[in-house]
Amino acid sequence: MTLQAHSSRGAAGVRPLALDPGEEPSPDGWLGTHDEPGYRAGQVVVKLADLPVVDDRHLYLDLLLLDPDGRIADSHSGPCPAMDRARSAEDRARFVRVVAELLRHAPDDDRGLAGLNGALTHLREQGIDDGRLALVTQQLDGACSDAALVAALAHVLELSFGADEARVALRDVLANLARSAPRGEIDPREIDAPLTEQVRCVVRVLGRARARRYLREATDFDLLPTAELLGL
Repeated sequence: MTLQAHSSRGAAGVRPLALDPGEEPSPDGWLGTHDEPGYRAGQVVVKLADLPVVDDRHLYLDLLLLDPDGRIADSHSGPCPAMDRARSAEDRARFVRVVAELLRHAPDDDRGLAGLNGALTHLREQGIDDGRLALVTQQLDGACSDAALVAALAHVLELSFGADEARVALRDVLANLARSAPRGEIDPREIDAPLTEQVRCVVRVLGRARARRYLREATDFDLLPTAELLGL
């Protein structure tokens, strides 16, 4: 099945996914063409297009948020100064994959991409190279909901450790955090909880601004969806 979705460039029209009867929405995977790649991560689609009429120096970026029926619920689009038209096909593919994984959990269930525009604009203008991925991730952490941050951190922990190992690592992290936290702040049951609950505890105790940095230092992983982590 191929995703047939296009940004409306701000218009109201949307296009549904082309699904066979009874078929589930398409899984994560590559979209588009060799020179104009796209990638779907969960309900987020990131696509690059070469539109010289719009911008004769840079590629055009579409960020699409799909609703549960596979229709475009929200979008953020515009010229992408971070990706000039001379970029190789490999660079283009790497960009859409990393950005899709970065945004996989960022949109809010109720507000969509609202509140993320500043970080998304920075992403289009500055890109993800040379430490900029960490900066835009920090912006997204500050703009997204607690639930979105918990889901994003749990996902990147699983990518870094593996699902079972991530839970074991977080058990040790929470045990150490409990020793320095006020008495009763961390329920002992949270230490042995599923990974998502463990991460939710860290975010609750430390706050969104500190959670990723604390986990990064405690686990010695970058906790960023880098090209290397994604096997690109």
